[in-house]
Amino acid sequence: MSLLDQQNLLAKLYTDEKFRREFLSEPEKIGKENFLNEREISDIKDILPGEINAFADSLFYKRLREVEKFLPLTRKFSGENFELLFREFSREFNPKSVKKHLEDAFEFSGFLQKSYFETLWIKDLAKFEQARLEFSGFGKNCVFKSFDFDLRQIFSAGNETGFEFKKRKTFAVWLRIGKRIKHLII
Repeated sequence: MSLLDQQNLLAKLYTDEKFRREFLSEPEKIGKENFLNEREISDIKDILPGEINAFADSLFYKRLREVEKFLPLTRKFSGENFELLFREFSREFNPKSVKKHLEDAFEFSGFLQKSYFETLWIKDLAKFEQARLEFSGFGKNCVFKSFDFDLRQIFSAGNETGFEFKKRKTFAVWLRIGKRIKHLII
């Protein structure tokens, strides 16, 4: 196996939880399925499972912390659900672009909008932050989104949590005209 193939296999081992569990439970079988020779299988097996899992966890938490920077409001108001849902999301999605953290945050926002929350307006926060990322991170000149809850009321809640907001249709627009940027919540 070439060095590049070995590196790709190790990357998959560290980032794909299901693959990692399969390899750790049946290293010879999974190794052979991935074209490793006996020596390569043995070399990878010699890395203690705890070390493999610890490194994989460090990669997960690095990824999570970067996404939290892009989605501060969603992170703040969704509490511990944010990390749990990101773990579920990260099992199925690996960013491909050069803007990996931005892509991760954008796609995770979409995932959150389809997830279950007792507090429904958190989905609107995820949608708002996704729209903001679409505008600023992907260079759009115009982004228009509608929301089920009054975002201004949510933003004015500040650091307080535990609010229940009433449904009220709201719209947000981001515009770029030349070098001028305008953002409105209606």
